[in-house]
Amino acid sequence: MSASSRSRRRAAAAAATLGVVLAALPTAASAGYLPAVAAPAGLTVTGAPDAGLTELADDSTFEDGAYVVVMDDAPVAAYTGGVAGYTATKPAAGEKFDPTTAEANRYRGLLKKEQERVIAATGVEARQRFTDTVSGFAATLTAAQAEALARQPGVLGVAPDELMQPDTAVSPDVLGLSGEDGVWERLGGVENLRNGAGSGVVVGIIDSGIRPEHPSFADLGMRAAPSSGWRGVCEAGEEEDFTCSDKLVGARFYAETFAANNDLADYESLSPLDVDGHGTHTASTAAGNAGVEAVIDGVSYGEISGMAPAAQVAAYKVCWDSTTGGGCYGSDSVAAIEDAVADGVDVLNFSISGTLTNVLDPVELAFLGAAEAGVFVAASAGNSGPGVSTVAHPSPWITTVAASTHNVMEATLVTGDGQRYIGASVQGEIATDTAMVLSEDIPANGASVADAGLCVPGSLDPAGAAGKIVVCDRGVIARVDKSAAVEQAGGVGMVQLNVTESSLDADIHAVPSVHLSHTYRDAVRAYVRTAENPVGRILDTNEGTTTEVPEVAGFSSRGPSLAAGGDLLKPDVSAPGVSVLAGYSPELGGMNFNFVSGTSMSSPHVAGLAALVIQEHPRWSPMAVKSAMMTTADPHASAASSDPFASGAGFVDPREFLDPGLVYETDSQDWWDFLAGQGVVWGDGTPVSDNPVDASDLNLPSIAIGQLVGSQTVTRTITNVTGRTATFTAEITGLEGLDVTVSPETVTLKKGASAEVAITVAGTDATTMGAYATGELVWAGSDGSSVGSPVVVRPVPASAPAIVTAPADAESVDLEILPGFSGTIGTDVDGLAAGEVTAATAPDTAGAEGAAAIAAGNVYSQDFTTGTDSPLLRIELRSDNPGGDDLDLFLTRKGQTQILAAAATGAADEVLTIDNFPSGQWTLHVQAWAVGDGTASASFDVRYFEVPDADTGNLTLDPSELNVTRGEPATVTASLPADGTPYFGRVNFTSGGARVASTLVSVG
Repeated sequence: MSASSRSRRRAAAAAATLGVVLAALPTAASAGYLPAVAAPAGLTVTGAPDAGLTELADDSTFEDGAYVVVMDDAPVAAYTGGVAGYTATKPAAGEKFDPTTAEANRYRGLLKKEQERVIAATGVEARQRFTDTVSGFAATLTAAQAEALARQPGVLGVAPDELMQPDTAVSPDVLGLSGEDGVWERLGGVENLRNGAGSGVVVGIIDSGIRPEHPSFADLGMRAAPSSGWRGVCEAGEEEDFTCSDKLVGARFYAETFAANNDLADYESLSPLDVDGHGTHTASTAAGNAGVEAVIDGVSYGEISGMAPAAQVAAYKVCWDSTTGGGCYGSDSVAAIEDAVADGVDVLNFSISGTLTNVLDPVELAFLGAAEAGVFVAASAGNSGPGVSTVAHPSPWITTVAASTHNVMEATLVTGDGQRYIGASVQGEIATDTAMVLSEDIPANGASVADAGLCVPGSLDPAGAAGKIVVCDRGVIARVDKSAAVEQAGGVGMVQLNVTESSLDADIHAVPSVHLSHTYRDAVRAYVRTAENPVGRILDTNEGTTTEVPEVAGFSSRGPSLAAGGDLLKPDVSAPGVSVLAGYSPELGGMNFNFVSGTSMSSPHVAGLAALVIQEHPRWSPMAVKSAMMTTADPHASAASSDPFASGAGFVDPREFLDPGLVYETDSQDWWDFLAGQGVVWGDGTPVSDNPVDASDLNLPSIAIGQLVGSQTVTRTITNVTGRTATFTAEITGLEGLDVTVSPETVTLKKGASAEVAITVAGTDATTMGAYATGELVWAGSDGSSVGSPVVVRPVPASAPAIVTAPADAESVDLEILPGFSGTIGTDVDGLAAGEVTAATAPDTAGAEGAAAIAAGNVYSQDFTTGTDSPLLRIELRSDNPGGDDLDLFLTRKGQTQILAAAATGAADEVLTIDNFPSGQWTLHVQAWAVGDGTASASFDVRYFEVPDADTGNLTLDPSELNVTRGEPATVTASLPADGTPYFGRVNFTSGGARVASTLVSVG
């Protein structure tokens, strides 16, 4: 197996490089991933003297709990060959993955043997095994077992199995699907289900299950699932009456991890049956039947339809309700992705939260395997907006979807002083003046004012609420629970006020209600509080409204993405996600339909629309489908919503995406090139690809440059999909303050031909440093197509090397800085600090876990104390046998064994460099993980540096101030002591008194 061909410390070395990806995280655990090394959350592991800064972790390490262990072998759906005797199993372009072939079964067996080797070596029990989209397993582990697994050869990562949450009638009309000239009609219509819009495509929904009896999934004459390409099953679980059909062609459920860690709610069902409603809503949005009348509490709200009404649905239940809450575990989701790909789905929807930063999260990696197998993946961007850098699912192989408004559903609150306040509403009115009251002024006996202000059920005094319109603040609990609390207390209406900027949602409430903007909050509250007899009416009109659609919802998560240093733009595209009417579960609320808001609702719109593209272009790759959607998307109603960090490429437009003109393609090799460009390597130090690329150069239908210094050229490859020879001319809009050129500017391509183009972005005198400039690259086609790509660029003042090194007797070393502006750059110095060198030995521990070796005293330990004047700490190991020994370096608080920082690669020499090091008493530990010459111990030097936040006078710079020209490198020479002593320090480059770049200096 491949593990035998690489070093035994492959996992640890891989983790050392993954630290490059994770360095920006406050804690790695928050990203759902721990490096494959005995190291705490938040740790950046380094193993070379020039690796730069390491972050000191919190006082935590691996803990007892549920984990997903990711092996570093290619999964079955992505294996392209290379292991002797095992034929490639990845499907050819345009073909579906077949897990039943002899080659797939044989290679799957090899993956299981590798997993079994690791499992046996550590004595753990696997709860779930994965092979097809990611190789690995899920298990409940002790902290020691997790650490031991992290050190095993062939293990890429050990990730906490986190509990994630779901990102919770007219959208077909808004999107141009319906009507005589609509997209549905072009694809066969909605009446002919055997050959209609979406036919022949299976949409998989990974969610909270499905209601098979719902009219959105009725079999109204669907064609049968293809016998050669569909391998799904219909699991009934404990629901004997649960059945599938030619519409609902498969259903499975996954409760292994959730049930092992939670008590299921009494009403929950160990089956694919949806008791929550979320899964039924997303499934019916993506591919529910057309023309289904939506009736709620006896009121008809018109007809609803899924985006691909003739497509078939497969449901994979991973989200569950418990006695204390609920959610969806990552390991259960990985298992569902595995089965969905093996079953033969064409599209997957994942309306569940996820990592903000880590493209190596187990779920993200499973989706990588799915995309490699030819499956289009849509995922929700998250509901943490409008805060910046909150967008989830950063991986380029996923289409990440923001949520927008799409329909105006409003009512008007008219207060007794004649003021009118228009907000979201979908039901009922109060036509006569009715007394109003602030909820916080009528707390029930024993209830807090805070709970009453939020209209928590049971918090309102019936004597104060009876017969009145109650004014409640949004937040903490579900919006519909607030109106239920008002009804419970005898109120007859509700005004819900946003406290901060957020969406306005037309929900089904217990009493007539209107949802108002935060901009109205002070005025409404002031009137109700100060009027002698405050009254109001809720009228079923929005006369005078200024509301426009589409607009990005306030809750929709925003970029810039935290992944890849800002060189990936997320979200990708936006779709309807506010007050979406779709199917629901009657289990709890008694409703078969409901209005629901969230990026959970926008993602299945894109999943269903992808089914339409696949029907029209069955041999297109998932990334061609993604490209078509992005490059034809429309602007939003306002400039704020059209910001690429809010909506990506824009609001999806099905009327255009079937004929995009050009597409930007990426495939499996491109993604591994991207990962190599992020610094991911195998344990022997070789990159995961021989062709590493910067994330900005990944061939995506968007362009992001997180740090522009002077100028940068990125490349893209465009492919003509017009079906004939066509000419395309580039145009740049926006990007104020920057000079942008495209070469060649005009390209003529034959049918199916491709061309590489270069986009050069350069700063100017008008460039604003540190702020993003946004714009668009548009290719205007001779066929009438307009192919747009959002562009985001953040110019920065300068860049400098992370570290320079020099021999102990060197008299000087040169530092080169690249300026992003023309002007003056100053310098200052921290240090140099002379190193304290201690010769030491440590006993051979024969591969023991680091924490166990520390606890047993089988390490060399050295105490040290730091004060507030030592912001930069450096510890180096220099082995006497660098070619044979394997040493590891750990840092703990004095008298404790919890590892707070570690350098634990397969090398003998290790280093930790930690900035802003806190004061306190500490201990460094050196473990001889293995001794290469057969002796009982390893010999080495420990070199310790404390660098003060001050210039010690032993490093001088010439010149100390540089006059620089934008984009032209400048050099400063650092004069060194040259006395044979090791030193360490930092040179800072400044502009206007602020640090704009810095370089560590290591001497000796």
